[in-house]
Amino acid sequence: MSRSLKDGEIDELKSRADIYNIISNYVSLKKSGKSYSGLCPFHKEKTPSFSVDPGKQLYHCFGCGEGGDIISFVEKIENMDFIEAVEFIANKAGYKLKYNLTGTSKESGKVRNRLYEINELAKKYFQFILYNSKSGKVPLDYLKKRGFTDKTIKEFEVGYSMDLWDNFTNFILKRGYKNKEIADSGLAIESTKKPGAIYDRFRGRIMFPIEDIIGKPIGFGGRIISERSGAARQNAKYINTPETRVYSKSKNIYRIHQAKNYIVKNDEVLIVEGYTDVMALHQSGILNAVASLGTALTSDQIKILGRFTKNIILVFDSDQAGINASLKGIERLREYNERLDLYFESNLNIKVAVLEKGYDPAEFILKRGKESFNNRINKSQNIIDFTIDIILEKHDTENLSGKLKASDDLIRFIATLSSSIIQEECIKKIAQRLNLKENLLLEEMRKKKNTPDSRENYWDRSKNSGSNTEKEKVLPFKKVEIEALKLIVNGLGTRLDEFLDLGSEYFRFEDTKELYNALVKEINEAGGNNKKVNFPIKISSGVLENVEVKKLYNFILFSELYYDEDEIDPASDEILNNLKRIHLSEEIEYVRKKMIEYDDAKKGSGDEEIKKLDRKYDNLYQRLIKLEQKKQNLGIINI
Repeated sequence: MSRSLKDGEIDELKSRADIYNIISNYVSLKKSGKSYSGLCPFHKEKTPSFSVDPGKQLYHCFGCGEGGDIISFVEKIENMDFIEAVEFIANKAGYKLKYNLTGTSKESGKVRNRLYEINELAKKYFQFILYNSKSGKVPLDYLKKRGFTDKTIKEFEVGYSMDLWDNFTNFILKRGYKNKEIADSGLAIESTKKPGAIYDRFRGRIMFPIEDIIGKPIGFGGRIISERSGAARQNAKYINTPETRVYSKSKNIYRIHQAKNYIVKNDEVLIVEGYTDVMALHQSGILNAVASLGTALTSDQIKILGRFTKNIILVFDSDQAGINASLKGIERLREYNERLDLYFESNLNIKVAVLEKGYDPAEFILKRGKESFNNRINKSQNIIDFTIDIILEKHDTENLSGKLKASDDLIRFIATLSSSIIQEECIKKIAQRLNLKENLLLEEMRKKKNTPDSRENYWDRSKNSGSNTEKEKVLPFKKVEIEALKLIVNGLGTRLDEFLDLGSEYFRFEDTKELYNALVKEINEAGGNNKKVNFPIKISSGVLENVEVKKLYNFILFSELYYDEDEIDPASDEILNNLKRIHLSEEIEYVRKKMIEYDDAKKGSGDEEIKKLDRKYDNLYQRLIKLEQKKQNLGIINI
């Protein structure tokens, strides 16, 4: 983290921000006792299992296990890092955060802020040129002839860059910004002929401002009006801001800030290619549309959209460029597929809608109307079926050579899918379409997937790792550790100090061990600073980095305590003794194994070596007796 907050700032922010007010912007919440409930925004469900507790200032999903405080919610739902989420909440709550700023981090923050300021001024400047200059008449008439209203043009803050080399740079330099800052914003280019000089990147273009997910201006897309315009000298119909400190085309989405609430409301997002496509759909009342900034859909963009909906529809015109873009998008989705099971158990439902030939989405909806457009959307095709059709269209399947090439391409694609069920369904379709035998296609797919790191091997390992019997043995032991952590988190019973003195070796599982260490650290630090420990113990977002540990901690906070007041101490005794007994059992098992090893090692050894092994064996035997006695004193384990 480049910036750190002053002590107490997180707690102060949480006391001022209302978790219900923040989360209710994303989830429809209904009162349920002291809490509120709704459908989880992080996984697909029909029955509400998502709970928000304003008293505890926490949320938890009993379905997928996601949960935490107001900061962790914003981190996840808005795809932000910790400090961005804190700043987002502070802005909503009207609270000014106090930072511990080093010289470097202070400078970094200033640089980003200056870039935002330059983009904001540029946006206003380009708008002014469009509406208040002679140069703006042609582009404004062009937009209106395409069917856009003044209201839409102004709502999208569209502007125009004059077809001059230094019009914008002169404007922004007069406002106190330096040449390097303007070049770093991407709005100007450094001259190769005159060192230190800059000139306008965007010239003679309609300008579409691009904002990040929280609404800050980060860049622009510029479109020429016609091939005869001066901007045609720049050799591209569209040019975008290059990669900067605040803008990355692969990690941002056009109009996501304005569309995200409508995406949640409709539980669906439409992804188009162009800025005017989004404008046209919005003008027609379709408010859940965004654009992918001229790139094939990336895994980072999918990750952002997946926060708001699992239903994604890619909208393409029927020309070859649109089809190629979709295929590139599918290739890029393979990385996302491997990480988050794109198709496995329908985690994401991605479809493709192809419009009639000769129309892009803007032209289609402005000329054919909303109803015709929606009919196309309703006929959208699952992305897998779409891909199969596109691959088949590439080959002449009437002859054997084309049929073999098509089957090879299709098998390569199907081998990337996560679900074996979906793979088999695809094989059936291909077998029917190509008039080939299913078993032959399956055999070919297995050959292509038979690599050490293949998805099939991965899923086979995960499915076969441990029998049900082994799981039944493990889960009760983990339950004991979780019950111990519940007592520590809530500060219950008279044996809390003994739990804290145990040590992490008494916790066998990675997540319980890490949470135990974090709790001990929180309590020790409070004691070292002569602060009172408040229960339940609140561990701030950002402290627990492991996702599974966060889930476990949140589960404990939301779990009901089933102990009456007079039952707490007996329960504490039982849980503490069980922890010790499990630990002793493992030690005893280890000692017995070593004794067997030493006994076996004596075979074929010399007299001196046998004497050494006997001494080691006797020491272990004495240790075993003591361990067995300790275990007996603790009584029968009860789990």
